[in-house]
Order: sequence, then C-alpha cells, then structure tokens
Amino acid sequence: MNNREIADNYFGYQSDSVLTYLQKNLKLADATENKNWRYETLIRKSNLLNSIGLFTESKTILDSIQKDVPETLIFSYNATSESLYTNLYEYSKSNKMFADSYKTKLLEYYHKGYDSSKDPIFKDLFQYNIYKMDDKWEEASASIDKFINAVPEKNRLKAIGYYCKAIAEGEMGHTENQKKYLALSAIEDIESATTENRSIQELAFLLYKEGYYSTAYRFLESAIQDANFYNARFRTFQISKVQPIIEKAYTLQINSTNKKLRFSVWTISIMLIVLALVTYLVIRQLKIIINSRKELRSANEKLSSLNVQLDEANHIKEEYVAFFINQCSIYLERFERFKKLISKRLSMGQVDKLSEMVNNKKNIEMDLDELYQSFDKAFLRIYPSFVEEINKLLKPEERYPSTNVLNTELRIFALIRLGINDSTQISEFLRYSLRTIYNYRSKVKAKSVIENEDFEARIMQIGSISS
Repeated sequence: MNNREIADNYFGYQSDSVLTYLQKNLKLADATENKNWRYETLIRKSNLLNSIGLFTESKTILDSIQKDVPETLIFSYNATSESLYTNLYEYSKSNKMFADSYKTKLLEYYHKGYDSSKDPIFKDLFQYNIYKMDDKWEEASASIDKFINAVPEKNRLKAIGYYCKAIAEGEMGHTENQKKYLALSAIEDIESATTENRSIQELAFLLYKEGYYSTAYRFLESAIQDANFYNARFRTFQISKVQPIIEKAYTLQINSTNKKLRFSVWTISIMLIVLALVTYLVIRQLKIIINSRKELRSANEKLSSLNVQLDEANHIKEEYVAFFINQCSIYLERFERFKKLISKRLSMGQVDKLSEMVNNKKNIEMDLDELYQSFDKAFLRIYPSFVEEINKLLKPEERYPSTNVLNTELRIFALIRLGINDSTQISEFLRYSLRTIYNYRSKVKAKSVIENEDFEARIMQIGSISS
C-alpha cells in the first residue's frame, strides 16, 4: 500500500496521520520531479486543511496551482474548491458581505464540478447542490436519491449522501425523515470509521429542540470526541455554538429529576410511618369489620321480610323504606371505606390471607345488586302501577316497557316518589356522580308531555295499593 492509499484510508479518521503521509508523498513527488503527482498531493492536502478548519492555508494552496492544474485533476480541484467555499460560506453566514461573495464562488464551483465530472455518481451529487442553492428541494432530493443508491454501503460517500438527504427532508418540513437520514448517516460514519462527521451533531441539536435533552447531550459528547480525535477545528467551532445550550437544558433536566427523586423519598418515608400506625389500628379493627360483614348479610336478608310489611299506610311505608335504604347505603359506604383501608395496609404484606378477602370487590358489587333488586321489588309492591303511571306522562315513543326491574332512570324517580328528592342522597345511593343524576332527571323530563316544572309534582301523585 503506497502513501496515497494510506492517506486516503486515514482521511476521514485522523487528520494528523493524513498530513504525515501527504508530506511524505510531496517529498517523493519533488524528488522524482513528478508534477502531476505533486499537484494531486497538494489538492489532497488542501482538502485536508479545509476539513480541519485551516481555510486560509487551504485556499493558498489552491490559488498557487490554479493556472497549472493538469486536465486529469480538474475535477479534484473543482471538488476541493467547492468543499472549501462551502465551509467558508457556512462560517461567514453572519456577515452578509462575505457570505454573498462566498456563495457566488460556491455556486460557480458547483457548476464547474458538475461539468468536469466524468462519473455520473458525482454529477448527481453536484446537481443536488445546484438545486439546493436555488431552493429546489424536491429536485435536490431526487438527485441525492440517485447518488445514495449508486454508492456502496459502509462508505464515507454513503454518509455524505444520507446527510444531504436529511438537509432536503428538513427543508421540506419532513422532520421525522430528517432524523431518520441523519441517523443513517451517523451509522455509516461509524461503520466506515469516519470521525470527521457532522450528522451526529445535527441530530443532537434536532433532538434538543424536541425536548430529548439526555439523548441530545450524549450525541453531542460523541461529536465532540470525534472532532477532537480528528483535530477538526471547524467542527469544534460549530459544536461550541450549540454545546452550552444543550448542556444547560440537560443540567436543568437532571436537577429537576433529582428534585422529584428527593420529594419521592420523603413522601415514601412519611407513607411508611403512616402505614405502620394504620396497620396497628387495622389489626385492632379486624374483629369489628368481620362482625360488620355479618350484620350486613343479616340486613340484606331482612329485605324480603320488610317487603311483606309494605302494605301498611303509605306514609308509614314511605318513611320506613326511605329510612332503610338510607341506612343500608350509609352502611355499605362505611364498609367499603373499611375495605379500602384494610386493602391498603395488607398490600404491604403484613396480613396476606385477609388481603385477598378484603380486596375482593365482587362482594360489594353483589351486595349493591342485591340491594337494588330488593329496592325494586319492594317499591313495585307498594306502587305496582308506577311504570304505567310514568308512561302516561311521557310521549308514546319514549315510554318504558313493563318490567319487574327498574332501570336507572325509573329508580331515580322511584326515590323521588319516596320523598328522597335531594340529588346528593340519590347519587350516594345509586353510586353515580351528581352530574349524572342531574342529566338523568333532565333526560326523563325532556321526554314528558307536560311542563318540566310539573313533572316531579305529578310523580308524587302516583298512588300505592291498599293494605
């Protein structure tokens, strides 16, 4: 392997090694008086100096050989000049006077590179750049696609192609595609051992703007390490402009996370103390709760016997049923609260067998279903024509079918007929929110054939059977 091949292999990896072998090549070219070899090496050296940010030195070399470049090296000269003026244009964008001048030269070498290229692959790359300067991003994207498809995998040119594609996607507003191609470019850089890269730093800044501060910071750190290893001063300068911004955001994110962590530790500590105290109380209350369950079962069994007594005077029946329902609802609510308290303590693992029993919500649901069914049965024994009487107040198409079980809407107005007109009490009994109860009441009134204000008064006039 000769010096030129060694330098080429080092070109994207480590600039100092490239320079060493190029200098050896220059000495050999001078010793053998090989002019073509000398100019070729000088062009490569200029390209290297440009890549590490020594623009003046790079331009000096190109200017010194401009008039004597052999025909076979015209494309290499134009490509190197284009790369130099690309960096000069990027570097001086904040100064319009210099930026415009460099932009003009850059466009000139884009065209010269295109015209002097004998390889259609590079023609596609230069065509992309020409379209780019004219903001013709759709055409630029199509040109760079051809370039990407023609370049083999694990090649520095493939990484360049993906990077150019990412720029086009970003300009067209396709952010997700932009991230995709920047990632592909970074992968190609890694697989081709290229440390003179830009994709990963651009990807870092894009992720920063989307709020992924941790990932952006890691990517930027990788870009800095690559730039320092390659000794790329220009890349280091570019990174230094965004590094403080990303570092600050990342630091703020870490501080916020630490603050939340400290708060969580204090909260957990307090909860452990509370859990220890409550566990002691739960053990003491265990027998009381077991007795409460027995009493609740007993109360549910009494519902059937209470139905027999509902043929007493309407006033007595209404007062008794309303009291019974209210007591059962309060009792169930209290029992459910005890269950939740026990479940919370048992979840810490102190009383495993009781945890399974207390956490079984099926008992509550069964008790509620039994309560509601018993309520419907009791109520319809007192008011067997209740559904029929309500249907007389409704539009024909809105009437309810005859049934032995009340739906939620009918159950609400059954409670109202029993004198429980307060929506809070109704919501506690039926386990619905206040808003839901209001909505149901309004919905039924909207179906009536009488004025809404008179609807509940007419409900109160529905009579019961005689004793």
